[in-house]
Amino acid sequence: MDTGNIDVEQLEKKITKKTKAILPVHIYGHPCDMDPIIKIAKKHRLYVVEDAAEAHGALYKGRIIGSLSDVACFSFYANKIITTGEGGMALTSNRKIAERLRLLKNLSFVKRRFIHHEIGFNYRMTNIHAAIGLAQLENIDKLINLRRKHAHFYNKLLKGLDWINIPVEKSYAKNVYWMYGITLKGKMRNKKKSLVNYLKGKGIETRDFFTGMHKQPVFRKMGLFHGERYPNTDILAATGLYLPSGSGLKEKEIRTVAQAIKSF
Repeated sequence: MDTGNIDVEQLEKKITKKTKAILPVHIYGHPCDMDPIIKIAKKHRLYVVEDAAEAHGALYKGRIIGSLSDVACFSFYANKIITTGEGGMALTSNRKIAERLRLLKNLSFVKRRFIHHEIGFNYRMTNIHAAIGLAQLENIDKLINLRRKHAHFYNKLLKGLDWINIPVEKSYAKNVYWMYGITLKGKMRNKKKSLVNYLKGKGIETRDFFTGMHKQPVFRKMGLFHGERYPNTDILAATGLYLPSGSGLKEKEIRTVAQAIKSF
């Protein structure tokens, strides 16, 4: 729960005859514990699909995130470490999967244009967007170092506040801190709304942690997650928020945010 990532100890209990793949999400830039996930996937003959949308450049035991699974998906939305404004990419070393992805992204043209053998999509990235992404990729080390520097400065300033949890970095991981998130604890767990409004009054924007899939109306309408409980997810959603985290932050701005939290 301290990373917000998938609980490997609970994973195998959720596998059924219908399960096709395991989809670990490297949440907020911290890698999941991949070795046991891959071991479980092999045992049950499942695919592993990494959601690496928030973890550009993160490492797991020295290995780059996105290279550990059958397929890895990255996002290049505007607030990601590497951005093209919108869009993303999928990585795979499996030739058949790669061919399948190319087919689906290009309207399912097989041998002739405008002849469709199945439903396809127009998921092609423009050359302009790709050029923007490649130019940023040249600076990815700089961008990651900035995120890590900012996170360590936040940690230094917020350390010792006994009513919040600050982000962790496990021994197996290099966290790229896509977002710097905190959770409230103890008697302050129910004070998140008050904190958000307090910071807003000082010109500091925050965002809530994600709401769990089991609480999403679309999945409830589909009859999914019926009767299932995910208490850790609910606690994180209820008590978590992330603070200003962009690569362009200045130390004085981080200090202002930290001081406002302390004064609250």
